[in-house]
Amino acid sequence: MNELQRAARGHFERGNALDENGDRSRAIAEWLEAVHLDPDLAAAHYNLGIAFAERGESQIAEEQLRLAIGLDPFDTEARLELVRNYLDEEQTEAAINQLRQILNIAPGDGEAARLLAELYLDQGRVDESVGALESGGMVEEDADLWVELGRVYEAERRFEDAILAYRRALVCRPGYTPAEQGLVGLDAPTDEPPAPDEK
Repeated sequence: MNELQRAARGHFERGNALDENGDRSRAIAEWLEAVHLDPDLAAAHYNLGIAFAERGESQIAEEQLRLAIGLDPFDTEARLELVRNYLDEEQTEAAINQLRQILNIAPGDGEAARLLAELYLDQGRVDESVGALESGGMVEEDADLWVELGRVYEAERRFEDAILAYRRALVCRPGYTPAEQGLVGLDAPTDEPPAPDEK
């Protein structure tokens, strides 16, 4: 680490301390000095991206987050912040592309999978929504989305797919009333039928 990098690291750490104490403006000044001295300090670009996004300066936030990602392409947190920035700016396709990249890097990223599934569902891309949701882990928060997918399948008269979606909601959240009601409405048992060799 050379002199400039050490000085940049000092500004970065001071910025972090100021931010923790609620002094965001001075923190930004320290982080800006850090990236001035060491443009390759990805963590400072990331912090600046978050700070500018929170101040509503989305253009600068996007630039800083893109710099952070350029320095560390595998930083899924920076990519997720960029997605949030895109969504604030109603740049849905850019957000979708970034979420797909996150899932290529970290296929089990539940938050990215859920966000991508929601965006696909909003666009009426139901099967892609299911694919995105399946790529993340089955967690309790996904139950609502599986139920919503089940209802969309019902409306499309794709009843077998609706039953599967409701059952997946129950895997996420056992005993979840909306999923059980969806299955009852389709005259389907709430439990999976036994495999042929189990009968």
